Amino acid sequence: MSLATAADSTVPVEGQQDILLIGNPNVGKSALFKNLTNRYVTVSNYPGTTVDVVRAQSRYPEIPGQVIDTPGINDLSPRSEDARVASEIIESHPKSVIVQVADAKNLRRALFLTLKLSDLNRPQILVLNMADELAHIGGSIDTEKLGELLGVPVITTVAVRNEGTDEVVSAVTKA
Repeated sequence: MSLATAADSTVPVEGQQDILLIGNPNVGKSALFKNLTNRYVTVSNYPGTTVDVVRAQSRYPEIPGQVIDTPGINDLSPRSEDARVASEIIESHPKSVIVQVADAKNLRRALFLTLKLSDLNRPQILVLNMADELAHIGGSIDTEKLGELLGVPVITTVAVRNEGTDEVVSAVTKA
């Protein structure tokens, strides 16, 4: 396991609210990380590759903490190195906001993880990324209704074009 850090501190700073980017593999967590921090991350999600955790200071003054990009996971059970690392990060940052990034086209795949994260009773936001791809195939999601059902804010983004990032920041400040 390799921990690639973009900030000196790996321990939460008192009074600082960190953002944990959690989600399935290949949903755009690292693209959102870049938008929130101005730090580009090269990623690969192939079995057997190094598990990287990248941290950087938020570029938004409204969010004074670090943004932490975790490995892609399908659940919180420590059956894989990725899930073990993500679970340890969640546990070691008890005052953080969990921003789950999901592929808008594969909502069913994401909801299992959403429910597991909800069990943690932590501030949580669901980001439905790649909303343009969903629209391209004629799909849509009633984010307001979904948010009501899940009890968390639901935001759509197109992270590779930096669309929706301001809404994510706004939701984090209210979490």
